[in-house]
Amino acid sequence: MIQAGFVLAAIGSLKQATIRFANQKTSQWLDEKFETLVLNGTLSIHRMHLHIAIADSQGNIMGGHVDNGCIIYTTAEIIIGEILDLLFLRTLDEKTGFLELDIRKRS
Repeated sequence: MIQAGFVLAAIGSLKQATIRFANQKTSQWLDEKFETLVLNGTLSIHRMHLHIAIADSQGNIMGGHVDNGCIIYTTAEIIIGEILDLLFLRTLDEKTGFLELDIRKRS
């Protein structure tokens, strides 16, 4: 299992996207076809944290935090890397209230 992974590159298309836009508490469900332009983020056995940029049929670009509910349309070509001597954990930051990335050496 991947313990300290990251998305190196990704392209493809979606027929449905669920994205939480900046500074919003809830995600938006978008029921149309999109090109996936960029996908970035971290992966671990505990959770993933991914952001995406997509374009609609008119070329309008939008992006944000990936949420459950994205459905691949034709393809998703995703290249994943892993740092073998590290662990990616999430630790609650009292100041922000968010689970922030906590990088540790693997024992």
